[in-house]
Amino acid sequence: MMRNLYMKVVQPGIFKSLLSLLFALAVLGTEGCGSGDGGGKNITTQPLPTSFSLGLACDEVGIFPETCVLDDRKNPFATINIVEFDPEDEDASNKFDLADEIPAGPEYAISRFYFWATALARRASGENQYFTALALHELWSAGVDDGFGSPNAQAQAKKAYRATLDFFFDDFFFIGPFPPPDGDFIPLVIRSLVAQQLVPSTEFATLFPGGDTVLNAKVELGEWGYFYVPPGPGDPFDPNTIPADIIRNNNLPIPPQD
Repeated sequence: MMRNLYMKVVQPGIFKSLLSLLFALAVLGTEGCGSGDGGGKNITTQPLPTSFSLGLACDEVGIFPETCVLDDRKNPFATINIVEFDPEDEDASNKFDLADEIPAGPEYAISRFYFWATALARRASGENQYFTALALHELWSAGVDDGFGSPNAQAQAKKAYRATLDFFFDDFFFIGPFPPPDGDFIPLVIRSLVAQQLVPSTEFATLFPGGDTVLNAKVELGEWGYFYVPPGPGDPFDPNTIPADIIRNNNLPIPPQD
């Protein structure tokens, strides 16, 4: 089932790799589309965790459909009112505004994980699952850069990317608004971002170290039941270049969809 997901295009600053991908897909200029305070506690009043390691509240924390992150005592966002986009009240959404309040340092990757995992536990969507995966990927990468990569962060990042494909394969969010002649918003399929995070090199450390990391990623994708489709020829920053994609192995069963 296709889900129409809205993305407020003021990105959390630390997610530079995603921002680069969005630019590669012709994001030339954007503006915010509503904030709203949403009620509840403010992130700036919360003590935020900083760590390069990840303790697990349960085996599948941050992975749809598990919601144990809401009961994790280390989760500073369990009582934060994260408001999703409502097409009938565009000014009510506060999710990306709250995410922007988390400091940009890599040591705060674990805080970003808790934020997006909390959003996912409250509303199942490809957008929330993808950003949870991206935060876990950042957490793993930050640890590698510091001389230690958290095995838990690495394993959960893989699970989260896989869950994005298994449960939200056709999900997309909108980027924009664009100036004329494009105008308005453009849908972006989330699995394309998953493809670009898993297989080519990004500014985050690979989740598949050892030997040929690209081959390792493709092999594991195959074990998950998917094939990697490389981007079309040309400049990746050219909006006419076809982005990378992922397709299903039709010989394998498709997981149940909500």
